[in-house]
Amino acid sequence: MNNQTIRTVMIGLVTIIALTMGIVAATSSVTAQESGELSLENSDISIPQGEEKTIAVTYDGNVEPAGFQYILTYDPDVITVKDHSNGDYFAASIQPDISNGKVDYFSPGSADGTSGTVSELTVIPARGAETGATTDIRFSDERETKGSTTEGGGITLTTTGGTVQVEAGTPIEDKVGGLTEPTDELDFDDLNTAIQRYQNDEPVDGTELTFDDLVYLIELYHNQ
Repeated sequence: MNNQTIRTVMIGLVTIIALTMGIVAATSSVTAQESGELSLENSDISIPQGEEKTIAVTYDGNVEPAGFQYILTYDPDVITVKDHSNGDYFAASIQPDISNGKVDYFSPGSADGTSGTVSELTVIPARGAETGATTDIRFSDERETKGSTTEGGGITLTTTGGTVQVEAGTPIEDKVGGLTEPTDELDFDDLNTAIQRYQNDEPVDGTELTFDDLVYLIELYHNQ
């Protein structure tokens, strides 16, 4: 084999190696993706009637996100999402929309670190929910659950939901009934005292009264 042939073969080998390295590099850049997981922390829980618990939505990934959007769904006949507050993870978030059986969340802010608490749900048993009733809380496919990076790229997210079960407890009507004197029925003085407690942000047997509580109690009082 003469020198010209050897030189031609060597050039060919170098070209093949260069092309191969380019293909590998290109493939790596395409397949390398930012990823993370959204999950419900302490979500497989039981809640006694008349009490409330907090469920945290947390993120853990390999990149610091610039925002998330997701929809959580649940059975409104089993639980009520009393509140959905922003966690300490994002610098700014839009107040989520809570409707019948759905929480719609979006944050356009930048996050601090590659993991943290995105938001927190305050959950209570629904009115009339039977002991043992159970509902899933899951990330809905109604709209894509997705995140973005500060550079404008996307984050591939996996999600983990949970379940909530109603336990026997003391419903709000039993806590309010007998505030003024022991009785099995609500009376006017009970309602008046409950309204005053609500106005003064004073709990009743450890439960913070809401406006919906008062509406429910008034209807119950008139239907006795």
